[in-house]
Amino acid sequence: MSVKPWWWKPLWIAVLLSTIALGAVDYFLFHVPLERVAGALAITLLAIGFSYYIRIKPSTKVNRATYIMLGIFGTFLVTLFGGGFIIQAIDSPPIPTYLGPWLSFIVLMIASPIAGAFIGDWIGKRRNYRLPLSLGDTPTRVEEDQRRE
Repeated sequence: MSVKPWWWKPLWIAVLLSTIALGAVDYFLFHVPLERVAGALAITLLAIGFSYYIRIKPSTKVNRATYIMLGIFGTFLVTLFGGGFIIQAIDSPPIPTYLGPWLSFIVLMIASPIAGAFIGDWIGKRRNYRLPLSLGDTPTRVEEDQRRE
């Protein structure tokens, strides 16, 4: 694993403090309800913790799951917004008028995430499940097995 740069620790401290400060600003200045602020802070802090984990402790399994989830999310967005854009561009009625509500639901909620999972896994496999901008190299399965012994 490579040596972390000098700004690494201050970066994560600044990210955490700015997140908490923005939560306080939301509550006091924008009068956002406290339960919404607490929920948003909890989700944001979990996301920060996950991003810190995948940068510090690279693992093939976690990186593979990350690629699969990004593929699912990406194809869902492309299907949703791309389909909506095409429908608006050619000025046609919505897809459920042609396919019916259930088949449209299956295509959007089941088929596109499955295809996205395969696409994300394929991209991850081509990149050897190494995330962009990772500090350390992703260990191979042999290195992970040796570390466990």
